[in-house]
Amino acid sequence: MPPTIKDVARIAGCSIKTVSRVINNEPYVTNNIRQRVLAAIRSTGYAPNMAARQLVKKKPFAICILLYPGFHQPGSTLFSSLLDIGYENNYQIIFQTYYPNKSISRDRLADLVNQRSYAGYIITPPCDADGFVIDLLATYKIPIVLINPIETDIGHPYVCGSDYDGARQITRHLIDLGHTDIAFLKGPRNMKTSQNRLDGFLDMMHESKINVDNTQILESEFTFDGGINAIELLMQRKNHPTAVFAGNDESAYGVMFGAQRLGLNIPGDLSIAGFEDQLYSGRIFPGLTTYHLPADDLLLEAVKYLIGILNNQPMSTIIRKVDGSLIVRGSTSSPANKH
Repeated sequence: MPPTIKDVARIAGCSIKTVSRVINNEPYVTNNIRQRVLAAIRSTGYAPNMAARQLVKKKPFAICILLYPGFHQPGSTLFSSLLDIGYENNYQIIFQTYYPNKSISRDRLADLVNQRSYAGYIITPPCDADGFVIDLLATYKIPIVLINPIETDIGHPYVCGSDYDGARQITRHLIDLGHTDIAFLKGPRNMKTSQNRLDGFLDMMHESKINVDNTQILESEFTFDGGINAIELLMQRKNHPTAVFAGNDESAYGVMFGAQRLGLNIPGDLSIAGFEDQLYSGRIFPGLTTYHLPADDLLLEAVKYLIGILNNQPMSTIIRKVDGSLIVRGSTSSPANKH
C-alpha cells in the first residue's frame, strides 16, 4: 500500500494536523518539527494528493506557465529547478503552450480559467502581446506575473531584465575594441526585449558620436536560421560590418555558422556578440562574447514572485529586475586593420 499521512505523522512523532500544516506551508510549526516531517515525507515517499487538497480548500495548488513554442524552450536543469521550487512551496508547475491571437489557444485558456485549474499564471513573452490573456485573467481576478511585458504601465507585477543596460555594455565593448561599423540584429517586434536592446545599442552609438548605418540594422528573429540569413545579407552588400551584435545568442550562433561557411575568420575578419549567455555560448569555439541574462533566470524569479503573491507576502514594488553582466570571450577582437 502507498504511504499515508498517518505513516508520516508516526515516523515524525507528531500529529496528523502538524503534518498537514507542514505540507500546506502554514505557520506555527517549529523548524525542528518541520524538518522532521519533511524527512519523514522523503523517507516514506509520501505524495500529498493535490486534487484532494484542492477540493478541501476550494483552491488550486498549481501554477501555469504560458509559453510560446519556438521562443524559449526550458532545458532539463530549469525544469528541475522549477519543480524544486514548486515542491518546497506545495505547488505543481505546469507548462501550457499558447499561440497569441489564435482562437484555439484562447478557447483553451478560457476553459482553464473557467475551471479554476490554476492558482496563478506566469505569462512569458510574446503571449502578453495578445491582450486577451491579461484581460481574461484580470476579469477573473487570478494572480499573474509577467516577464518582460510589452506594456509596463498596466498595474500587474512583472519581472524584467537589464536588456537596455546590457546592450549598452555590449556596444561599448565593441567600440572600445575599435569597431565603428557595427551591424545589429533586431528580434521579434512583439517582444519588449527586442526594442530595449535596440535602444541600448543606438543610444551608446550616438553617445560615442558614431554614425549608425540604418541599412545594417536588420529585422531578424531570435533564431539560428535568422542569424544565418542576416549574415548572408550583410556580406552581399558593398560595405561590410566589422562586427555584428546579434539580439540574442541563438541568432548569434547562426551568424557564426554563416560567417564561417562564407570563409570568414572569427574574430579576425568579423567580431560577433550575442545576448543572454545561453548554455552553449561558452562551449562553442570561439566562445561567444555576450551579456549574461538567461531567460531561465527571469522565469525562476517570476515563479518565486508569484508564489510569494499566492502566499500573501507583502510587496514593496510590482517590478522585480534581474541584473546581468558582460561576458567577454573569443568571438570579439579589434578590427583587422587595428590589430
